[in-house]
Amino acid sequence: MRNTRFMSPRYWRMLPRLAAAIVFLLLPTSGEGRTLQYPEINLTRGRTPAGYPYMNGGISFDEQKTMERAATPYNLKLVFARHTGTLVAPAFVMIATNNDRRIDKIFLRGPWFYIQLPSGGYTILVRFNRHVVLIRGVYLSEGPQRTYLLRGD
Repeated sequence: MRNTRFMSPRYWRMLPRLAAAIVFLLLPTSGEGRTLQYPEINLTRGRTPAGYPYMNGGISFDEQKTMERAATPYNLKLVFARHTGTLVAPAFVMIATNNDRRIDKIFLRGPWFYIQLPSGGYTILVRFNRHVVLIRGVYLSEGPQRTYLLRGD
């Protein structure tokens, strides 16, 4: 059998370095230099029947970053997930004020929900696939944003 130059030990020693260089070139770059890819497509911005502004979305990482940048005017953030931690979009959210019992019903398409509500007490009811989650005693003020993680299913 003839010994070729690719069978020599010198080339076998270079093989791991060559494989590492190829893998390094194929890896994606860091997230800081990456541009967002169409983050506004699935975001929903609107007003409740009572006129309160809200924003809904957060399916992809790009959407979540876009929502975090635009979250300053909102004083309530709700994140919807299963018990396993997987994000899920509920069917709808009902927000009732504690003093005059007005109810806003909002249909959601994404697992992150921001809303700007006036100061006061609220009760929030969220319907997941077959489960209902109820939060009582949500008190909002002019201060920092309140965040609730709601788990269902």
